[in-house]
Amino acid sequence: MQIVRSQTRSPRGQTLVEFALIVPVLFMLIMGALDGALLMFSVGTARYGAAEGSRIAAQLGNVSSADTQILAKVQSVVGTTQLFTVSEVDIYRLNQDGVGNLTPDLSHYNRYRLDGTAIAPISWPASSRNVRSGTSDFLGLTIHYTYTWKAGFFAPLGPVQTTADSYVRLEPQSY
Repeated sequence: MQIVRSQTRSPRGQTLVEFALIVPVLFMLIMGALDGALLMFSVGTARYGAAEGSRIAAQLGNVSSADTQILAKVQSVVGTTQLFTVSEVDIYRLNQDGVGNLTPDLSHYNRYRLDGTAIAPISWPASSRNVRSGTSDFLGLTIHYTYTWKAGFFAPLGPVQTTADSYVRLEPQSY
């Protein structure tokens, strides 16, 4: 009696080929999700920095060192991360129209670098801000920042340049 063995191929080779085809796709998906998460963290950090800066602005009102303290607060929040770079921080007056919409007043617009140096002449000194009860000014704070992709395959899209805005009404200093 003779035993006939069936000739079956080893599944090992097929498994290696499938693994080699799937791993790059899986790796790209994981890196894309990680890069997207870092971008969203950057957006959240910039928004938090703008909100904290405008909160300080509301408290300080027309204190002469208000802009310096606002920028110090923004720098303490966004300056600790190396995920994105801040190119400019703007502090400006907002005008309110008859229906409640706020628009930037370009004649009262201060532009700074994150370190506090002015980019353009200061056209709205902190000491000139209106903090009277019922008529106080609205202040806007905008952080301009750039996120550079960490994963190489998003690099052709170029860096993401965006802003974080926060608006606040200056607190009256007396009632």
